[in-house]
Amino acid sequence: MLIYPSGELYQRGEDRCQINIEASTANSMRACNDLGIAAGILKKFDYDIFLKDYQSEKLSFNDLCTDVIKEAPDVIFISITNGSIYNDIKTIEVLKKIKSDVVIILKGALFFNPDISLFNNVNLSNADYLIGGETEFIIAPLLNAHFQNKSDLNNIEGICFKENENWKVNPVTHFFENLDDIPFPDRSLMNNKLYINPLTNMPMATISTSRGCPSSCVFCLSPLISGKKVRFRSCQNILREIIECVEKYNIKDFFFKSDTFTIDKQRVLELCDLIINSPLRGKINWCANSRVNTLDEETVIKMKEAGCSLIALGLESGSNDSLLKMKKGTTVEQNISAVQLIKKHGISIFGFYLIGFPWENKSHLKETEKLIFMLDTDFIEVSVVVPFIGSEVYNMLKKEGKIEEPVQGKDSFKNIMQGTKYLSKKQVEKFKKNLILRYYMRPSYMMKIFKRKKITAAFLLNCLKYGFRLIKNNL
Repeated sequence: MLIYPSGELYQRGEDRCQINIEASTANSMRACNDLGIAAGILKKFDYDIFLKDYQSEKLSFNDLCTDVIKEAPDVIFISITNGSIYNDIKTIEVLKKIKSDVVIILKGALFFNPDISLFNNVNLSNADYLIGGETEFIIAPLLNAHFQNKSDLNNIEGICFKENENWKVNPVTHFFENLDDIPFPDRSLMNNKLYINPLTNMPMATISTSRGCPSSCVFCLSPLISGKKVRFRSCQNILREIIECVEKYNIKDFFFKSDTFTIDKQRVLELCDLIINSPLRGKINWCANSRVNTLDEETVIKMKEAGCSLIALGLESGSNDSLLKMKKGTTVEQNISAVQLIKKHGISIFGFYLIGFPWENKSHLKETEKLIFMLDTDFIEVSVVVPFIGSEVYNMLKKEGKIEEPVQGKDSFKNIMQGTKYLSKKQVEKFKKNLILRYYMRPSYMMKIFKRKKITAAFLLNCLKYGFRLIKNNL
């Protein structure tokens, strides 16, 4: 069984951010590719697969238990997040009572080269294996070792397993280079209708294009869990997956997942040209993320021609002082230029911002607020920084006594920080909520939304759904 368990809606396939979808403002759930890829790999080894995303299906815990009784699995693989871990622990405790001999595998960034404190803070006694490395290269060797020769477990990087009742950590020491070796997610087992592009209300597939990030942002896990060297899939391999989605599953909306899609201009142009010169031209719609200092006019024009309708930007702050201290490697001026360039070519923009860094005071927040309203992007998300264990900001905050331990079980919307040097936790939270409400509730913003070229009944229903969520979470 490969599952996302019932409970709160988390972006479980995103080890970098692990967003709490229901508590966010404008984020939507993306496909369970990690489960789909694991399924594709294990099928080659003749494992029978049961795959279900209980949280996105809005199925109950009783539904999960019923399926476990019916399927009687040998192994249950659960993708977890930092924010959901305690609920996930309660889940496996019950599942072990239903079937005591079932092997439980938990996968998540929380288990990447973990510190011993993890095992003190989280009761993992009902888990058999933890995967913190790249699941695609681990899951088959792990199960083969478990069922055939357990001594082989010692040779598998990126896992934790029990040895004489104690957890043994096999650290990650290197990353796999050839991403083309990873099979496409087995979307025949995935309920693709669960993962919707809110702008079109059509199913949206997630296509991973690269891994790794050379940047050094103090808040981000990517350089740690994916490496600082960028590893690319070939553009031809990406195109084949897109074609399979269109021809086999009738999916025409895509999210191109990468730490920075535009990190290599020539590769972006190559992929766009492949799409433009294929039968896909004019038939697909996609979005991707970017850093503001990796965009130029040629790239934006080519992306638009190839079907790009939205670019997500990590703008983070309106303060150059904050951008410098968080080691973002960008400036406010670059933020402004990038947004102006994208707007010029009629592509929508999703702006992401972070507040609550230990050095921030009221003036930092006001500068961010000013930039947000000045840029007036189509969508924004304002989050309080999450000091994930292993990140530089975690070490900063821990040193200054600004973290409420344990950090497990918390996310951007279950704030674990005690505030900044100059602002209380309550002040930071109040600023964020007021800002989001004022931004989205402006008459000018609403008019802009309803002036979009393609207004459908489904789009209007999505506006209402996200509007209710925004009010519920921020009022």
